[in-house]
Amino acid sequence: MKSRKLRFSVFTLFSFILISVYAPLCVGKVLIEDDFDKGNIDKNIWIPTDGWSLDGGKLDVNGGGVGISKVTDLTEFEFNVDFNMVNPLWSANWVVHAEDQDNCTLVQIVADARNQFWWFTRVNGAYDVPDHGKLDNKSGVHPELGKWYTIKIVVKDGSYDIFLGERGDDLELCCTWKDKTHSKGAVGFRAWTGEHTLYDNVLVTTVGHVSPVNPEDALPVTWGKLKMQR
Repeated sequence: MKSRKLRFSVFTLFSFILISVYAPLCVGKVLIEDDFDKGNIDKNIWIPTDGWSLDGGKLDVNGGGVGISKVTDLTEFEFNVDFNMVNPLWSANWVVHAEDQDNCTLVQIVADARNQFWWFTRVNGAYDVPDHGKLDNKSGVHPELGKWYTIKIVVKDGSYDIFLGERGDDLELCCTWKDKTHSKGAVGFRAWTGEHTLYDNVLVTTVGHVSPVNPEDALPVTWGKLKMQR
């Protein structure tokens, strides 16, 4: 009897520890999510351009200008997406704080020998690419054509932080830019003539969002395994 009580006590204590560890399964909120696995571009999520299409569960952006999300009130957030540059090397363009297609903040990767990110704005349809917005990529990752990478743009307190890594690897800080031209709006993608990139797994969340743990490691499963071992 004493041995059974001891095992129960150890199990109870360990369960309490697990609850403490796994209680914060999810922090923050998902604002936009799309893996492009539907048959058509979801127009409940996106305002696409003529250059947008789907290619095997990926968003294919080939020219066409600026396309944005239908959620247009984003202020501080994290914009995560996988990308694969098709042509040319500096083709990938991300849009943040887009009031509409003609008024937005953008960033473009320049993945030739310069290995930079160019931050710029669009106001009433006119682009402004300031020299102080041309920032070196300090992540140590130099993107190439035909490879998948993940980018995260964190927008907070008037600053834009870019993190980059090969898909599945840790992300490293590339650069930080400050600009107050636009403080609220949508996210999206831009491609001019000749620029062509594939995108996948869009996830826009509140800053500091933590996704739920893998179901294999979740508390109910772990608890069940422990009970089986008693």
